[in-house]
Amino acid sequence: MRFPGYFFRALSSKKVAGEIEIANNSASVFTQGESVCCDVAILSIQGKKDIYLDNGVLFTLSEFLTPQQEKTLLSKVSRSISWLESFSFTKAIVLSLVLISVLAVFRLVFTSITAVVVSSFPDEWEEIIGKNTYDTLKKTTFIETELSSERIARLRTKARQLAAKNGFVGPEVFFHRADSIGANAIAFPGGPVVVTDELVHLLESDNLILGVIAHEFAHVQQRHSLHQIMEVIGFAVAASILFGSDDTLIEEASFIGLNLWASKKSREFEKEADLISVKYLENAGIDKVSFGLALQKLVSNSCRPTSEISLQECLEKDGSGWLSSHPSGAERLKILSLQ
Repeated sequence: MRFPGYFFRALSSKKVAGEIEIANNSASVFTQGESVCCDVAILSIQGKKDIYLDNGVLFTLSEFLTPQQEKTLLSKVSRSISWLESFSFTKAIVLSLVLISVLAVFRLVFTSITAVVVSSFPDEWEEIIGKNTYDTLKKTTFIETELSSERIARLRTKARQLAAKNGFVGPEVFFHRADSIGANAIAFPGGPVVVTDELVHLLESDNLILGVIAHEFAHVQQRHSLHQIMEVIGFAVAASILFGSDDTLIEEASFIGLNLWASKKSREFEKEADLISVKYLENAGIDKVSFGLALQKLVSNSCRPTSEISLQECLEKDGSGWLSSHPSGAERLKILSLQ
């Protein structure tokens, strides 16, 4: 097909009258019967008039291409690009549905292999993520503990014994004052575990405090935080495991871990940690109701009935402190048969 129009040579703004002959996705340009270029690949056709060639020449047709001419001249890829460039509400809906479907499939596939990826994730990487997160919070949130050295030593010894009775070496337990988060306990990926002074003062009893520590130990042993991190950074982690360590990836995971400590954890993870903590206590010879009693005390501390809200309504909502990053207190007390 040959079409009249005008063209611009590469890096030139001078318009020259001429003709273009198109065949097999390549073009030849002529002016006054003389050849300007022959069989040059067509990069794209835009606006149904402007034809861009591989040698830098731009040829502008005198008239728009008809739909049939455009269909004949454009390659399949070019037609797809042209279709996308022409916006319509219908196309937007179709593309949105395609995107949502792809994301849903991706989510389903990745969720199904998360357990495999987590089990393959190196322990030392997980510990680096936990340490980085803890070190950052020591600078921003955690304050030096005001508990006596004797009480700290006693609780740490009992925590180590609890872990040993359950066949693992427990992560180190640190104590800090943390005015901004109140009565709280936090398990970082791979350890450590932090218990706030406020939680120790509230629970008072060593066994109740150990009940909460057992719960946090369960999170570390089951690698719950790592599961959540995997869901955020996805296949980047899997690729790094397969092809080697990536310091940038570990830094990114540490940043995500910093945000996870205060986020609402998976309801399933919390239920699992609740039930495992009871087993840990029983195996260590500690009254297994200690965790349930600790939970009940935390719930009572955060839920104070008023004329406007009942205890049950308060229990159904997220509390403050340790309960703020966990599911409904009512549901958990029911599972432990303490409501």
